[in-house]
Amino acid sequence: MTQENGSALDLLTQHFERLRGQKFEVPGVRDANGNPLVVYYDPPTNADATMIRRRSGGGKDEVKLALYTVIYLAKDANGKRLFADDAATVQALTERVSGATLIAMATAITRVSGADELGN
Repeated sequence: MTQENGSALDLLTQHFERLRGQKFEVPGVRDANGNPLVVYYDPPTNADATMIRRRSGGGKDEVKLALYTVIYLAKDANGKRLFADDAATVQALTERVSGATLIAMATAITRVSGADELGN
């Protein structure tokens, strides 16, 4: 059986490219001017998942998985990571940020978006 529009690998990689650059408005988080915090992200690849599991100590702690998903995959509008992977950031995100907010961000990054949300 042949693919009329390209190989299966080509179709899969093209699909991934369409999934890049998604965004999530963090509920209730606004700056002094009332602008919402918007987190941009690309869907995690298997390589991302492996790295996040390794960084979180093996992937058994769901809170650490969420933490490192946000640290490694949350970006600004220009594609730059929002958070550094350092002790101060880890401490702030675990001790001074609502767990519900952190989980909401990680969930948005790891969920599958519908075609109408992709903008392509």
